[in-house]
Amino acid sequence: MKKILLIFTFLFAGISSLVAQYQIPMHIIKENGPGGENTLAPPRPWFITQDDYVLTLPAFDYDYTLVLFDEDGVAVYSADYSAGTTTVTLPSTLSGEFELRIVPYAATYYYRGYMEL
Repeated sequence: MKKILLIFTFLFAGISSLVAQYQIPMHIIKENGPGGENTLAPPRPWFITQDDYVLTLPAFDYDYTLVLFDEDGVAVYSADYSAGTTTVTLPSTLSGEFELRIVPYAATYYYRGYMEL
């Protein structure tokens, strides 16, 4: 009986941890000058893992800025991160749907995804 209870406990814990995490698909956007943007296929598809207010990113080999835009297109959060940073904790005061942008320094492109907090 204890083994069955233990199995159900691990099963429930595994399912609840999967429910709490989301994968945010990221797409590369290249600016085409004033008013234009061009969506490009990424070199390889990648995702950011969201676990509540914690984002897990791949280890980029460049510095970047992470920006969140609200539904009105207003930047509500922005922070700079150095190369190799893989974990970002967002302020718990944010809530709603956001456009997430990762902008490498001195680049003509950025990565875009959508998330909900």
